[in-house]
Amino acid sequence: MVYLGFSAGGYFPDTYSFVGALLALALVLRLTLARRPLAGLNGVSVTVIVLLALFATWTLVSVLWSDAGGRAFLEFERALTYLLAFALCATLPQSSSRLAWMLRGVAVGLVVVCAAGLISRVAADVWPIAANVSQGRLSFPVTYWNGLGLMAAGATLLCFHLTADLREPAPVRVLGAAALPVVLATLLFTFSRGAIVAGMLGLVVYVALGRPRGLPGAILAIAAPVVVVLKTAYDAELVQSEDFATQAAIDQGHEVALVVAAAAVIAGLLRIATTLLDARLARVRTPSVSRPVAAAGVVVALALTVVTLVAAGAPDYVSRQYDGFVKGADLKDEANLRARLTNPANNGRLDHWDVALQGYRAHRVRGNGAGTYQLLWARDRTVGFTVVDGHSLYVELLAELGLVGLGLIAAAVLALLFGLVRRILRHPSRRALYAAVLAVTVTWAVHAGIDWDWEMPAVTIWVLCLSALAVGARRGKRPLSFDVPRTARVAIALALLALAVTPLVTIRSQSEFNRSRQAFDRSDCAVAIDAALKSISALPMRSEPWELMGYCDLRLGRGLLARRALREAVARDPRSWEPHYGLALVLAASGKDPRGAARRARQLNPLEPRTRAAIAAFRGTDRRAWRRWALNAPLPVPPPR
Repeated sequence: MVYLGFSAGGYFPDTYSFVGALLALALVLRLTLARRPLAGLNGVSVTVIVLLALFATWTLVSVLWSDAGGRAFLEFERALTYLLAFALCATLPQSSSRLAWMLRGVAVGLVVVCAAGLISRVAADVWPIAANVSQGRLSFPVTYWNGLGLMAAGATLLCFHLTADLREPAPVRVLGAAALPVVLATLLFTFSRGAIVAGMLGLVVYVALGRPRGLPGAILAIAAPVVVVLKTAYDAELVQSEDFATQAAIDQGHEVALVVAAAAVIAGLLRIATTLLDARLARVRTPSVSRPVAAAGVVVALALTVVTLVAAGAPDYVSRQYDGFVKGADLKDEANLRARLTNPANNGRLDHWDVALQGYRAHRVRGNGAGTYQLLWARDRTVGFTVVDGHSLYVELLAELGLVGLGLIAAAVLALLFGLVRRILRHPSRRALYAAVLAVTVTWAVHAGIDWDWEMPAVTIWVLCLSALAVGARRGKRPLSFDVPRTARVAIALALLALAVTPLVTIRSQSEFNRSRQAFDRSDCAVAIDAALKSISALPMRSEPWELMGYCDLRLGRGLLARRALREAVARDPRSWEPHYGLALVLAASGKDPRGAARRARQLNPLEPRTRAAIAAFRGTDRRAWRRWALNAPLPVPPPR
């Protein structure tokens, strides 16, 4: 998880394919070496594995109707990585101690990533970082502020559990309290409204279902330090600005760092003091209450809550917030980042979802193909902002994989939630532990509906691992486990090894493409072409290496080869505007008629300034003018993917 966090969140294919290959090898080792390799499987975990496997298969099969094999294959690789991660953890026989250790490990990993991000902001002179899209919002090391925000929200939930659950050892409770000021400061500096709201929902789920016995001691220890840290971070205007690396901002950041460090120490010391309260609470026995009485109490509590909310004007407030979300302005130009936290504007989400729903209506069952949302957005958008993902797992799946794809993922998520709730009900003595896993799963599931968490393994894979272990069969109760014959083990292991080849192919293709791109940027076309050919040989269905090779051939004056390369790129990604635009350029540079390719590029991306400029430049019949413009036109060099 830390590796993914420091590798752009695992967004790029070579990163998540590398993780997928390691997971496949780990499964091979478990199948061949463990005495009972399937001891952790039960009805819920098998159901989720089957659903994820079907989803990965549907993703790969979508190449048949998407005409974009490279895009579908890379999406399949990501889905395969998630499937392998869940399957590996699901095969382990579940026990409370094993789950508790995994949860602590995940919490440590999240805190490490959050602490690194916080240091880069409050001590920019100690840990300088490269410029990002939105400098004001903290995104390092994940490179996406909402992704880091979700990791910080998850860290908050897990650390709160660790400090509030009396089943945890006293040192763990103390460390959990000390970590909370760090992760909450990180969360605030991301200014991620979705992560904050989803985290608050997760906290409500945890407290309501987990009911940790150490909650009073935890709140007494962390309340004051957390309030001071959040107030200090909120008031640090220079640290929140795009010029956070100036000397004045660095000085202010150092003040924030001192407050966070002091708050962490104080929270830890207060938690040590409140362990005396924990000891008393541990000796208190909760009186048993009959189910009818408990149900009546819940009904009364809900009724009182509803009456209180209505009396306080909650319906009017909700109505105003809804109107603000639907009609709210874009937040990209918001001068004061703190104003984001109270502004309900959708920030362009409705535009993203509207394009996705248009694509869904065209192909309701099968969708347009995995990885094609970017193409739909380029074609159907009404604003000039470039978007790669639909900012909602569920809506984007409707557009890309139709009702089938959405149904498979939705069923997998619901199965996980069902398994976690059932675990809480069946094991009340460890309900806080299972409620913590349920809380982070709910937080992820909600946040995935408003952002592209699926594309960021750093914010997704650990949720799958925790939930896989939590819902699995417990030791001593293995209804679906059995002794696998040696021959069957070998057969499954060989199948997994064959499956591990696909991530290796992706790694090879992506690494060579990256090398080609770097060589192209420094005008070393000999190396760029060589690397592009190797990338193509590893994964022939990708279009990007063909584009780079065509542009290099154009630079070298090889018009015929350039045209062939761009036509190959068009054949592999016919609904992308970039290869059509590139083909128009090489045609014009070679003295050929570029107008058909330019028109097609304009149809596929009508708001792109380069396609508009090409249409204007290629009017008339002056081939020399076409050539002059084409040789000086900006190239749509494909970015790493």
